[in-house]
Amino acid sequence: MRVSKEFKVGLLVVLGFLLIYVLVNILKGESIWGGDREFLAEFDNSFGLAPSNAVLLNGVKVGQVVEVDLHPEKVDKVQVRFSIQDDELQISDSSVIWLVSSDILGTKALEIKLDTVPRKTVKYYQEGDVFVSRSEQTIEEQINEQILPLKKKTEELLVSIDGIILSVKTFWDTSAAYTIDESLYEVRDAIDKFGELANNLSVLVQKETEQVSKILKDVKQISGTLADKTQLIAQTLDNLHAITDTIKNSNLGIVIDEAEVALSEFSDLLAKINSGEGSMGKLLHTSVLHDELEKTMVALQNVLNDLEANPNKYVHFSLFGRKTKGYTTTPEKEDILDEMLDSLQLNQ
Repeated sequence: MRVSKEFKVGLLVVLGFLLIYVLVNILKGESIWGGDREFLAEFDNSFGLAPSNAVLLNGVKVGQVVEVDLHPEKVDKVQVRFSIQDDELQISDSSVIWLVSSDILGTKALEIKLDTVPRKTVKYYQEGDVFVSRSEQTIEEQINEQILPLKKKTEELLVSIDGIILSVKTFWDTSAAYTIDESLYEVRDAIDKFGELANNLSVLVQKETEQVSKILKDVKQISGTLADKTQLIAQTLDNLHAITDTIKNSNLGIVIDEAEVALSEFSDLLAKINSGEGSMGKLLHTSVLHDELEKTMVALQNVLNDLEANPNKYVHFSLFGRKTKGYTTTPEKEDILDEMLDSLQLNQ
């Protein structure tokens, strides 16, 4: 079968267009026959993001940007359509896609940040879903964030410098110079007074030198005396040490405990006496003894008075052996009676 030249030319043209399509898709990073899953993302600004920019996952390209356009419903948003080539890659719906700079030149790309937190139930993005989107700061924003505080501090510093310059300028007027002159005169007077004070202090030191020397001599003598008495001081300290050891080894605690017990019993005894318990308590808190003593004194006084009025009634004395009726006594009874009379006179 003979093939015409026209057919051959047409076949070559078709094959050329097919080769160009394949090369374009390869250069764009798309699948040759299509079929990649496509998703959406929304941003406030595209920041130069363009079709064919990469979609990254942990720094590895897993897809590319297909289209960047204004959102059809939200006028303040940019809608980005991107594809993911790996059909087996499942992305949870809690993951976030970021608009980032992929190199130092500022080339934009989309980077997927997977959610690695364990969850009981996990849902995945399906084709056509809108990813949760974030935008990182641009270089300009980062520079502004660093420069603006520095600019503000520089302006404040300039204002402070202007105030200082104004204050210095105001200070160096005529009145300020006059004030400085007066201050210098006062400083000179103060220096003169300080010199006089130093001279007076020198004279005082010279006058007190003798007294200081005497004090030092006394101190030296005392230190020598202490040095001579070192052995005696050591013996005294040894004696004190022996005394303290004796006290430590003695049953001082037992003695103190017994003394406390004795004091406690004595306190109880005094309490009982004060409350009228026992013979001593009754004796101190009742008037029976006083009443009885008073009655005895009265009776003895009556006997004394009767004895003075009628001595013959109690004492019998006869030179001729005449017996008088009445009370008879013996020398022993007379001695007892004399002692009773003496004691009564002493009490009176």
